[in-house]
Amino acid sequence: MKTTLDEEEVRTLFATCTKECDVLLGLFRLAISDWDRVEYILEGTPCIGNEGWHEIYDLFRRFNESHPGENVFPGGLWLGNGFSVDKTLGPWEVDASKLKLIYMPDSK
Repeated sequence: MKTTLDEEEVRTLFATCTKECDVLLGLFRLAISDWDRVEYILEGTPCIGNEGWHEIYDLFRRFNESHPGENVFPGGLWLGNGFSVDKTLGPWEVDASKLKLIYMPDSK
């Protein structure tokens, strides 16, 4: 499942969220169309193009500077739990096809 992130939507997450974990979850929500049904990720990370990855890393670093105490290492959450780089993808293109997801049971 490939998608292209809207750069403005990404920037809006950083402008409106008060916690970096909320930004990261928002990025997953943008990358995985049925994110609200996902219980957890069993294996893998989404991949994003090189330019988009670096731009998001810079946004996380600046977020950490303006929200002291969120992370000891600026951009650390993105480095440890964010997306991987795939240089074959377009700048903001995301590929989540290699993720193994566990979905919540249907509540009927």
